Amino acid sequence: MRRFIKLLSISLTILLTIVYLLGCALPWLSPNYFWLLGFIGFSFPYIVVVFIVVIMFWLFIKPKYALFLLLVLCCGYKQINAFFAFNANTTFNKVKAINSIRIISWNIGNLSGKTQEKNAKKHKPEELANLIIEQSADVICLQEFADLRNGLTQSKVFTSINKEYPYFYFPSWTIGQYRHRSVNVIFSKTPILLTDSAVFENGENIIKADIVVNADTISFYTTHFDSYRFSRNEFEEIDGDKLDEEQSKKNWKNIFSKVKHTLNIHNIEANIVNEVIKKSTHPFIFCADMNEVPNNYVYWKIRENKQDAFLQKGFGMGKTFNSLTAALRIDYIMPNNNFNVLQFNIIDNGLSDHAMLVADVELKK
Repeated sequence: MRRFIKLLSISLTILLTIVYLLGCALPWLSPNYFWLLGFIGFSFPYIVVVFIVVIMFWLFIKPKYALFLLLVLCCGYKQINAFFAFNANTTFNKVKAINSIRIISWNIGNLSGKTQEKNAKKHKPEELANLIIEQSADVICLQEFADLRNGLTQSKVFTSINKEYPYFYFPSWTIGQYRHRSVNVIFSKTPILLTDSAVFENGENIIKADIVVNADTISFYTTHFDSYRFSRNEFEEIDGDKLDEEQSKKNWKNIFSKVKHTLNIHNIEANIVNEVIKKSTHPFIFCADMNEVPNNYVYWKIRENKQDAFLQKGFGMGKTFNSLTAALRIDYIMPNNNFNVLQFNIIDNGLSDHAMLVADVELKK
């Protein structure tokens, strides 16, 4: 029995080590060829925790094994630094520093005022506008702004924000395969000089606005990558709710199919985004709901040499989506290296299925 337990322990440790190393390699493994590894990316924080527990186990049983596993753990420093921010002081000052720039990025869920939580209170759309205005940002980047069949200016939320932010940009959009009617919008307190956009295959887009802030011209980008389109049943399945066996099999079949399709779509969208950003001739800030966790290939493809504002000034795992796992950070503010990130905040008042991101940055002298 002792021999069997030892053999089982070693086998499980080897299997876990292989899975961990595959997770470490995700920045270089395209979903076009290795889409199943996307599931490792989603669960990588938990894999790290289990790996650390296994190291502690072997420390008492066979210290030399623990030492080897500790060296393997260090191979994942790049991935661990991507999902966990280690900053000690995360106090956010509501009064921004002189000459700093405050940016909001927020997926406001079509102004539905409803989160993914089944028992969540439904809020009035005007509450979203009030929360946005309270932050006193210079520039606001919003994803999934609204169902705009009646036009943008017919929205009460638009009217409320527009009073404080007289300059805005949203392009006409294409209704794609999934009939997207929600849009990305950029609002600004100061003049917008130049705008541009590029459309994805599904009808969504990336938009850009060159804005004069503190006498400097800065390019702001915002985009929304394709959603996984999980149904309510599929959300419940992933969250671990008990469903009947037949429904459960159907759910997981759909989940795998949707993840495979969407990871490949995200890779295509990332190519378009990078081509658009390469044209920038100004310091820029990229804001997005990427629907991608920080450990997957597409995150690294987009981030490249940009900064991740959360990693610069946040702490912990920074969950931005209020369903599924406790470590689901899929929304980002990424300034390029022309900026110093001064502070960062995540605000989740239950007004959307996503949390609001707020960052203060300053141009380097």
